[in-house]
Amino acid sequence: MKAMPSENVPGRLRSIDALRGIAALGVVLYHTVGPHPAAPQTFSDYILLPLKYLFAQGYVGVFLFFVISGFCIHLQWAKARAEGKGHVINFKSFWKRRLRRLYPPYLIALALYLGLMAYSVGIDVTRFFVYDTGMHLLMLHNLDWRTAYSINGVFWTLAIEEQLYLAYFLLLFVRTRWGWTSALLLCAAARVGWFFLSHYAYSWYGIGVPVPEAAASHWLTWALGAISVEAALGLIKLPAWCRNPKLGFATLAAAVTLSYTLPLLEEHKVIHDIGWMLMHPVWGVGFFILINYIVRAEAGWRERLRTPQLIRWMAYIGVFSYSLYLTHQLVIMVSWRFIVPTWPPLLNALLIVTPASVLFAWVFFRFCERPYMRPPTSAAAASVPLREDKATATQEAVSLHETAS
Repeated sequence: MKAMPSENVPGRLRSIDALRGIAALGVVLYHTVGPHPAAPQTFSDYILLPLKYLFAQGYVGVFLFFVISGFCIHLQWAKARAEGKGHVINFKSFWKRRLRRLYPPYLIALALYLGLMAYSVGIDVTRFFVYDTGMHLLMLHNLDWRTAYSINGVFWTLAIEEQLYLAYFLLLFVRTRWGWTSALLLCAAARVGWFFLSHYAYSWYGIGVPVPEAAASHWLTWALGAISVEAALGLIKLPAWCRNPKLGFATLAAAVTLSYTLPLLEEHKVIHDIGWMLMHPVWGVGFFILINYIVRAEAGWRERLRTPQLIRWMAYIGVFSYSLYLTHQLVIMVSWRFIVPTWPPLLNALLIVTPASVLFAWVFFRFCERPYMRPPTSAAAASVPLREDKATATQEAVSLHETAS
């Protein structure tokens, strides 16, 4: 399949929305089912065990979000370049759009979590609480291990996103001046450098600097998404293996194996450190390959005016995946009030808690996120090609969802 011409790239790519929906649901299932499957006791437990282990990997939706984010943020520059236009990303305008689009829903969700905390266990307004809240308001809480997971365990990735948006300007400068090889080497050096910075900060000064929660640790994964969008628009040509789905799934399987092997290795040894250095990038490469494949496949769907039904369902969830990511822990926190006590935990998670999380996120999206989305312009609406139905055309006329993962 050929690259998708820039003039045929709509405001929304349904393939990207579908992957975004899958990533969000993966994270939700990881939190509803639980990361560590209990030892099977009955025959039905043995039957359901593979499903539980599958959902236990749902946390990797975070890495898929990072690749998607790089794809979406770089799309504007890449599309202009593919059309032969000189395009400069204005720092002030860029951040104005980011803040208007993403910060208000985040503030509302943060207020809801603090309100629920005050109602359920009470809040003691200590110096640390003020510091913790301030770090969350500034989206710097991922830089301190005491605040990274304190108010809502998933908010650390949102702080990473904001910091990667800032790093985007350096990435774009290096990519424009010296090319993608130099840019990827810079991102890899940042990951390795942050690892050693954390090590020596603790060894010399006793300061704990988070490593997996740092933006520098995931810059390389994010950059892969930017490469993917340039390949999709024909700015660069990638080798065939970069869009081979079998290789993509094999790479993800290797990442799963590495994630289960790493805890068995002795920490602070060279082999353990090398394994950690490789693990997140391996996830990123696997998702990078699958994104390349599915975005190219979408060109065929558009030609046939027919999108697979599963993609359509996941794409619908992908539209409000930011809200789902922001709020699903709220539903989980109060789920003890409405689950069926006599049901197995997995059944409650799949049939009650997860659907309730999706429903609440949809309501949150309508009232707390959608008002801050950039309205479609007449030109954008006019550029939308024929779709299978009117609802689809309306949905895809909405401007690109600049995800925060």
